[in-house]
Amino acid sequence: MNCHICDNETDFTCDGCEEPVCEDCCVQMTLHNQIDYPLCTLCEGTREAEAREEYCREATRAEDAKAKRDVRNSKARNRYWMPENVEKRRVERAERRRKEMERRKLQMENAMKAVGEMFSDMF
Repeated sequence: MNCHICDNETDFTCDGCEEPVCEDCCVQMTLHNQIDYPLCTLCEGTREAEAREEYCREATRAEDAKAKRDVRNSKARNRYWMPENVEKRRVERAERRRKEMERRKLQMENAMKAVGEMFSDMF
């Protein structure tokens, strides 16, 4: 078999295109390119282009999702600061405080009653 790129004698076939490829025309394994199978330089370019396209699609999806989140967040922020909603939260907070004060007052009365019962026999 002869290499389909440089016509040298070879025993390898490219895993991408199934064409014979010599060792000189194979993509060499490096730290950044961790392939352990014969792949011709033509298929490597195709693989890199496909990887770049996938990266661009993913980046576009991420940007679209961020834009949607930003729109949703700005609407929520505007809704949060609407005067009627601010007033509603203020009223709810005042009601929670009032209930907490009633609860504490009741606790204090119960504590005073318990202490009074403890010392009622002494006098």
